[in-house]
Amino acid sequence: GKALDVARSGKTRAAEGLESLARIIDDSAVAVDDKLGPQYGDLARSAAQTVTNLAGQLEEKDIEELVTATRDFVRKSPAVAIGSAAVVGFMLARLLRGSGDKG
Repeated sequence: GKALDVARSGKTRAAEGLESLARIIDDSAVAVDDKLGPQYGDLARSAAQTVTNLAGQLEEKDIEELVTATRDFVRKSPAVAIGSAAVVGFMLARLLRGSGDKG
């Protein structure tokens, strides 16, 4: 009961975080256009849309579905799963460090 509530809350916060990340990426696309060219800005916009879609999928699925999907993904692609976890951890650390500097 309590663990499920905590997991649901974490899922909601993760989806909100992904939506925020997508907005940041999308907002930076104009700067990417100016500095690197429109083809790279388009890549940033595409990445923002992918992150937005991921946030939506995360919100739609229940905890049990997410656990099963994650378990299956790790079994099929352990190296990708470990690499993805490292990237996400790095990004979260940067975001948390950045938000701590403001206060």
